[in-house]
Amino acid sequence: MGDVYLRVKGIIEKDGKYLLVKRWMDDRIPDPFVWEFVDAEVNFGESPDEAMLRAMEEILSVEGEIERIVYTWSSLLGDSQCVGIAYICSIENEGNIVLGEEYDGWEWVEKEKFPDYIENRYILKDLERAGL
Repeated sequence: MGDVYLRVKGIIEKDGKYLLVKRWMDDRIPDPFVWEFVDAEVNFGESPDEAMLRAMEEILSVEGEIERIVYTWSSLLGDSQCVGIAYICSIENEGNIVLGEEYDGWEWVEKEKFPDYIENRYILKDLERAGL
């Protein structure tokens, strides 16, 4: 029997734009960075909300707030199942964002431009179903 784990995704919104971060994935591919939302795995004993707040602080070095849950998802990855919760979030002091070593930039993007940045078609379908 496989493992099940929980991930959270922070779709950070401000003035009709959404924050994407460019994260290092694998140096064995031509373009090792991918654009994505802030996300994290939920640690044992941690609530999903706590994990989301931790992820924003760890990845962006700023505090964030959760506004609401916007959708959930589930996907099979080999013999593991990932279950996820996507939140609409906000941050203050975006000028204070400092990314960790595994990130190569951040950008505010209008939702119409998501397909220009996000390569994962399942994420794009989830966003569309959620009205984003």
